[in-house]
Amino acid sequence: MMRGYGVSFPFGHNHSYDLIVDRNGTLYRIQVKTAKNEGGNRYYIQADADKYGKKNVEILAGYSEAEEATFYIPVEEASGKRQRVTFTDLERMGSDEARRQSNHISDYRFSEAVERA
Repeated sequence: MMRGYGVSFPFGHNHSYDLIVDRNGTLYRIQVKTAKNEGGNRYYIQADADKYGKKNVEILAGYSEAEEATFYIPVEEASGKRQRVTFTDLERMGSDEARRQSNHISDYRFSEAVERA
């Protein structure tokens, strides 16, 4: 169980997803990527648009070992481009504008990604 959700792993290695999450009877295919540090508290994942499209995966997950945290992105928001997320405390970001543009980790939790997927 992942915070109250059922989690399944596909059998074999020929799948474009790493996990299947059951959220209230709806299944989501998730591809997990290692998040790379971009400097400071910013991490990113990059998705190949040809390999990870809505027909193969609904959500991408980026795992940051340094932060011991995972962020989730609907595949339509991430395919073919670098998706950046920051772990900087919102209180430490100088202005409201900086906070709005930050792609803060709090906006990329599993429940938020599912709502946008």
